[in-house]
This record gives sequence, structure tokens and C-alpha cells, in this order.
Amino acid sequence: MEKYPKKNSSYSFNIIVPLFNAEKYIEKCLNSIIKQSYKKFRVLIVDDCSTDSSFDIASSICSKHKNFEIIKNSRKLGALNNIFNLLNKKIKEPSRTIDILIDGDDYLYSGDVLNILNEKYSETDCLITYGSHLCSKGVRGKKYPSLIRKFNLFREYFWYASHLRTFRHDLWLSVNKHDLLDKNRKYYNVAWDLAIMFPMLEMAGTRQEFVKDILYVYNDENPISDHKIRRKQQILAAKEIRKKKKYCKKDFI
Repeated sequence: MEKYPKKNSSYSFNIIVPLFNAEKYIEKCLNSIIKQSYKKFRVLIVDDCSTDSSFDIASSICSKHKNFEIIKNSRKLGALNNIFNLLNKKIKEPSRTIDILIDGDDYLYSGDVLNILNEKYSETDCLITYGSHLCSKGVRGKKYPSLIRKFNLFREYFWYASHLRTFRHDLWLSVNKHDLLDKNRKYYNVAWDLAIMFPMLEMAGTRQEFVKDILYVYNDENPISDHKIRRKQQILAAKEIRKKKKYCKKDFI
């Protein structure tokens, strides 16, 4: 049994799409996945009690693709709770599966995104990636400096682990559920990306990659985005998450 994958070996992608009131955007989001030239993937979509036609649009698309599955919640859970539930569905080969998070109002930049990611994971043996994305203000994305990575200072530094966020499934399985909960023992409903990424960045150590290629388009003009309607809560939640106990670097095959 090999310790590391061969160069150019293929991974499977487990794509998670949380969805809420994104009827104007969900078709473009899902079509950006469908057009990927790399076809070894499945898509799990969860509609969190949308009050518009989001579910109907997404369901119609999913019915045409065997590797797409959609769930509609009977009660609103919030993005992080939904992501946790979907990421904890059984995966046959956790070390050969890459999880990807795509918001229902965003979309992948090109049809080569999965090819680029497969190559990155195969050639670098990384455990997690983050990278460059396009938004209304242009291209955004920076790499954590080597000293931050070496001395595990992510929580003290600027937030760089932005879209597109991907990680090996076995890395995700090592995250303690309790670190995804706020002081009231509920899943964070804002700033949840920090709660997810900090533990995995810390465990990955130097086995993380910044992807310079633009992979993702972030819809920062959606009027119901957290940064528009819940900015104060975002700041408070981020402070709380940054104060949580750090994870130690962990070895993965």
C-alpha cells in the first residue's frame, strides 16, 4: 500500500451546496458544476426552508443528473448545521475524496475547476486548499505567509482562507463537532467558515495550498448576504471562534 498518491492520480469530489432563497442564482450555480470537464463528483444540495422557488428550480435540475441529490428541510437549521449533516454522510474512501463548499448563490468560475483541484491535490499531497475568487471588487485572495503556517498563527492573523474552500474528507472527519458550536451550544449561524477552516488549517500544517487560479465567483451583491444584514453578529462570532483552543498538526497518510 502506497503512503502517497501517484502524481496525476484521480480524486473523487463531494460537492456540498447549502441553499436558501437563491431562486435568481441557483440555476447558474448548479450549471457551473454540471459543465465541469472532470466528472468524478457527486453533489448534495440542501434547501433550508426557502420561501421562493429555489427548491423547485434545483429539484428540476437534479432530476436530470444521477449524481445530484437534493434535500428540503422541514425546519430551518442554518448553513453550518446543514453543511455538518451533509459532510457526515458516509464516504467510502475519505483520503481519496475532496469536499467542496459552494454557496447556492455563487458559482464556479470555469469548467476546469475540478481538473485544477485534482492536479493540485495529486501533485502536492496537500490536505486543504483555499484561493482566488472573483467578486464585484475584482479578484481577491491571498496566501498565508510561511511563518503563519509554520507556527500555527492562523487565529491571530488576517482571514485568508477564502473561496474556493476545499479539503480532504479525512481531514474534515478530524474536526471536533463542539468547535462548530457557539457559547450557547448551537451551530454558528454566521462566520461559520472560520469555525470550519481554522481547525483544518491547523491540523494540515504545511500541507495546505493557495490556488492562484480563479476558481470561484462570489456573489457579494446578494441583499440577504450575512455581511449585509448581520455584520455585527459576524464580528462577534469571529472573535469567539478565534479564542477557541488551537488544534495541533496531525499526520495523515
